[in-house]
Amino acid sequence: MKDEKTNVSKFEQRTFAGFKSLAELPYFEWTRDGLFKLTVDGLEGIIDGHAHFATNGLSGPKPDLLLRHAETKYYLNQNSPFRMDNYMGQNNTEQDVSNMTQSLLMQFTPEGSVWTTTHTIPNLIAEMDLLHIDKAVILPLSYGFPYGDDMTEWYLDSIEKSGKKDRFIICGAAKPTLPDAIERIKQLKLKGVKGIKIHPNMALFKPDDSLAWAFYEECAQLGLPVLAHCGLVGKESADPSKTMGYTGRHADVHNFMESVKAFPSLRWVLCHSGGLQNDLVIDLARHNRNVWLDIQGQSVENIRTMIKELGPERLMFGSDWPFFAVASLMSRLLLATEGDNTVRKMVFSENAARFWGLG
Repeated sequence: MKDEKTNVSKFEQRTFAGFKSLAELPYFEWTRDGLFKLTVDGLEGIIDGHAHFATNGLSGPKPDLLLRHAETKYYLNQNSPFRMDNYMGQNNTEQDVSNMTQSLLMQFTPEGSVWTTTHTIPNLIAEMDLLHIDKAVILPLSYGFPYGDDMTEWYLDSIEKSGKKDRFIICGAAKPTLPDAIERIKQLKLKGVKGIKIHPNMALFKPDDSLAWAFYEECAQLGLPVLAHCGLVGKESADPSKTMGYTGRHADVHNFMESVKAFPSLRWVLCHSGGLQNDLVIDLARHNRNVWLDIQGQSVENIRTMIKELGPERLMFGSDWPFFAVASLMSRLLLATEGDNTVRKMVFSENAARFWGLG
């Protein structure tokens, strides 16, 4: 039965006018700084399991990650109408996706992107502080470019200089099919990274490619979990010239099945819980205890289904900042766990603390 005080059921199938409409939920207050403050008691020490800073590469300039900007320009329009009973990316219009694509492309050019200049350490921490988030898992990307593909090193250096290292769990990035991939992750381990991020769409490889298997074996030996962009999102294109990001098919859940089963000692975090292929990811996780899921983007009902079908123990909160504001994703998990504070705490913080070996 739904909580009568908050009456959360009325929010699950309605259309919100835009990001600021989240103030209608019983969980947030809108601040003068244009950010949301969490007002839920007993939710301290949250861990955001999926965040990025600027993702510039190739010829793109590297924005100063130490600067605070008055406004974060999120990749996807936060003012578009949205619902919570669908996969989050389905709320955005074709124009929204076009704008995001333009921003992603500009970050590879000498001109750079006006969006990514705002994707900095202080801007993320500003949201974290208001939302009771103690730590964020930072995921750089590796595109496999012949140059300008040093995002991990850039992040590590900036975080060290920020004086906020204790607020982050820092991962490294690699393309598993490259000849130097194994040596790269050995070096990243020495630099202190806690996991390895792979992005099949952005780096143009299939996760079940046999060239990647030695890489997975090395990750298992080093105790580095693999965090993978996983699933289709409904924006995929049949045009072979459109193969990256939202339009790529390399991250299809089917392409993970063989590798997940072949390396049972390697912990996998399948980011986005498979997107629109959530049912396939649930089945994969049901049969493979080495699979964990970050619930980023999933509908309220799908989050409940994952909790019911798998139990909450291997589910973790993630925002995918700066594609979205953190509160946008937080609202879905809050609705899905209304009335069950035990599960709410597990998915928001306790599971991630256990996964990353925090005290």
